[in-house]
Amino acid sequence: MKNKLFELASRRRSVRQYGDKKIDDQVIDEIMKVALTAPSSFGHRPVEYVVVRDKETIKDLASCKSYGGSQIIGADAVIVVFVSLDRGEFWIEDGAIASAYILLAAEQYDIGACWVQIRNRMGKSQTSDIEIRNLLGIPEGYEVLNLIALGEKGEIKKGYDESEFDHRKIHRESFNIIR
Repeated sequence: MKNKLFELASRRRSVRQYGDKKIDDQVIDEIMKVALTAPSSFGHRPVEYVVVRDKETIKDLASCKSYGGSQIIGADAVIVVFVSLDRGEFWIEDGAIASAYILLAAEQYDIGACWVQIRNRMGKSQTSDIEIRNLLGIPEGYEVLNLIALGEKGEIKKGYDESEFDHRKIHRESFNIIR
């Protein structure tokens, strides 16, 4: 049986090195269209995004995370994923689902992508969330969950093969210890 989503997901790998080729604005728009389709708790759709293309602003974003932020430098675009906190307790889950959609959508266009965690991380003098909100003018009542760097793949990683998956992690009807 052909499974197009499995084929897409199994070749998607995090990319942290980028080439110089620009991503067409229309491709970014298509990726963001997919993000807007992501399900959310109670249908509230609390997730919002800032798409950053300016190289200096991307460097500034990188400096808002004291460890691990530099991996976005060199990306052609960075999507800042943030969530309205007034729409319920499941904001982390809602933002994570939307981010996963972005990662898969990027792979569909053979765009390299990498999730960069922001929640509970520190910047230079405050939390990464606060520093990014201040940098981009995101008001109180929102929290930045993560960044997603996008760019031409500057490294090629082998996709996953189904034989690499541990199918014993899938249980039917109840948890079974069969190892």
